[in-house]
Amino acid sequence: MASSSSHQARGPFPSDPGGKPLDHEVPIRVVTEPSQLPVEFLNPSAAKQLIIGFDCEGVNLCRHGALCIMQLAFPDAIYLVDAIKGGESLIEACKPALESSYITKVIHDCKRDSEALYFQFGIRLHNVVDTQIAYSLIEEQEGRIRLPGDYISFVGLLADPRYCGTLYSVVSIFIICFWSYSLIIVM
Repeated sequence: MASSSSHQARGPFPSDPGGKPLDHEVPIRVVTEPSQLPVEFLNPSAAKQLIIGFDCEGVNLCRHGALCIMQLAFPDAIYLVDAIKGGESLIEACKPALESSYITKVIHDCKRDSEALYFQFGIRLHNVVDTQIAYSLIEEQEGRIRLPGDYISFVGLLADPRYCGTLYSVVSIFIICFWSYSLIIVM
């Protein structure tokens, strides 16, 4: 079996909003060293602005938990940043990108991810689009009353037919990441 640093899986790309399967696969790369990440991510610049899907996974993910995986979804590949194998130096290499205003990070429910990154690594996320907050704002603009504790899960957002095809294409990449990493663990 190949080591995880050289492992590359391929996952099917989701269907387009019309339900027609796309005709290509997205490479999934497990990252344990900074050199395995795209240069434009490691060196953010105004000349090469990016929009990526972003999510963190961990054990009791918050200020006291342990960040284990950062998922970075680019248009041409998905990178699973292994914080355990790569260690603090790998996460530190990602800090300029995560704090950059030149890279837009699209995430669902950023609170715990942001808390873990700040308290464990001193990283202050910038330029974040939180789909959970966006959903709440749209709901309010449409006159729906929010109750205390209202929360839309990632799966709930995907299941909402009003957003299938709009947000689905942005956030569905996260499902591929979860599915793909589960396969890596099983292998």
